[in-house]
Amino acid sequence: METWIQIGALLTSKTFKGVVYMSVILLIMLVASLLLGIRSWRRKRIRSFLFFSPLILVAVFAGYFFFQSSYHTTPDSLQVSVDKENNTYEVTGTWKDRLDFYRFPSDFLVFYVPNNEKVLNVNRDRMKDYKEADWSYLNHEVRDWVERESPNKWEPQIFDLKTDEQFSFSFILPENVKPNDVTLYYAHTREEPMDALAFWLKRIELK
Repeated sequence: METWIQIGALLTSKTFKGVVYMSVILLIMLVASLLLGIRSWRRKRIRSFLFFSPLILVAVFAGYFFFQSSYHTTPDSLQVSVDKENNTYEVTGTWKDRLDFYRFPSDFLVFYVPNNEKVLNVNRDRMKDYKEADWSYLNHEVRDWVERESPNKWEPQIFDLKTDEQFSFSFILPENVKPNDVTLYYAHTREEPMDALAFWLKRIELK
């Protein structure tokens, strides 16, 4: 029900109506360019090419859009290593493949700790405008997706992390918690235009 309410709000929003109006105007301009280009093809080729140029630009843009949309990273695209010093764990990550063009500026760390003990001193880089983000919504999206894909009896502890080609983060586990009992995921986030957030998970083993 909530999803249909959100869709209804989107369809009645000024932003959506503005996109529709602009799309109609663009379609009219493209059809006019096509007709004028065809009409002047036999008489003046240069003018005809000028009329066809908007169509060529749209085709190039559409090709670029579909090319970028078709490229996706996978869990195998990410390499991680874990080091431990005293009670502090430091995780370093490197992307073997280029990042998605439509990646979200923030990825997420998801911890499952026995008895819901709290992870301590989580240090990481955050995206530039993290103070302006709607973290309640984002954490809700991540939580729902993770619990569907990888259910666990413990509550997920979620931390945002700036999406970057190379990154590192550190944390401390509670003294009475064994690392083998902790489940840690790196959740990569993707956001295509006019689409919901999409995720995949990579398990990070702690020893």
